[in-house]
Amino acid sequence: MTPHLVVIGTGYAGLLAALRAARIARGRVAVTLVGASDQLVERVRLHEQAATGRSVAHPVAELIAGTAVRFVHARALEVAPRRLVTDAGVLEFDRAIVCTGGSVDLDLVPGAREHAFAIDGDRVARLFSEARRIAARGGRVAVCGGGLTGVEIATELAEALPGLRVELVSASEIVPGLGGKAREHARAVLKRLGVAVREGVRVTAVAADHLDSEAGPIGFDLCAWAAGFRAMPLLAGLGLPMAADGRVIVDAYLHARPDLLVAGDAAAFASAGGGWLGAGCKTAMPMAAHAADTAVAELTGGAVREFSYGDLGYCVSLGRRDGILQFMDAAGQPRERILKGRVAAWIKEQVCRYTLLALRAEQRQLLAYRWQRRPARPLVAVEAAQ
Repeated sequence: MTPHLVVIGTGYAGLLAALRAARIARGRVAVTLVGASDQLVERVRLHEQAATGRSVAHPVAELIAGTAVRFVHARALEVAPRRLVTDAGVLEFDRAIVCTGGSVDLDLVPGAREHAFAIDGDRVARLFSEARRIAARGGRVAVCGGGLTGVEIATELAEALPGLRVELVSASEIVPGLGGKAREHARAVLKRLGVAVREGVRVTAVAADHLDSEAGPIGFDLCAWAAGFRAMPLLAGLGLPMAADGRVIVDAYLHARPDLLVAGDAAAFASAGGGWLGAGCKTAMPMAAHAADTAVAELTGGAVREFSYGDLGYCVSLGRRDGILQFMDAAGQPRERILKGRVAAWIKEQVCRYTLLALRAEQRQLLAYRWQRRPARPLVAVEAAQ
């Protein structure tokens, strides 16, 4: 009987894992993609949608057309040993790859879920509509979270809707994962665009028209929430080891248990620099490609290697005409060197385009997705799983 691989999730990681597995298996493994959404949302462009209203979603059916991937439009409810329970029925599998991702944490403080717009696929369209409406009367937008997402959404809104009064509120320094030069450039661009920045101010609650914070109330007409991170809860009740943010701790090959691999923002993988490998598209896609390689090799008697990832840098857009490229060292720490301005903005745009191009290349069997492995890991032969 042909072994069955089930991939759960229709984000970047899920689609890449399914397409790659189908390509390299060449009919030796049946591949099923399961997702609650039948759209791929380009999460690296959500800040653009929030400021312009342009959709960044693509039908899954188009991205798997012409491949051996079977799509089941259903919500995964439980991943039992070799069995996936969904709201449309049960699927038996020999291996599964969970790529359900994560989102900003709307339960981080009281009131955020009720009164703030999360920067995710479901609420971004409404965020744009509301932002455009209040911009016409000079309204105020509070962006909570000074990480990359918060800074990108604040600069996009301020540039695209100059009538808005945008305020960025961060519990720490802004862009904490970047170096000093990158941070100073981000501050300069925010100032140029008229964004008021409050660093070191912790929000304690969100009300209908203001933030409660350690510095006192901060009024708004619209609140955009880009703080915190939580993995999706699909695997939470299985007794697997978990990181504090809900990600499942995986081994060197990305296994959570022998029949189950986890990739992308749902996985906690020990990084070379200590702690967990960061979430985001730039780590999710390499993990998904590796998980696909591993699953197919285990099901067909190929060769596997430990996952390895080299962090080359961060690309940050600061509106449409400015940006930052922060180079990283072998331990994943920021180097002194950065690129900034229009060149960095152009590079970020190419990176965003590449995510979709990589999926289409796997779909059409033109090129295999590649990433920087640091350090390189040897291949180890395995027998086909029974």
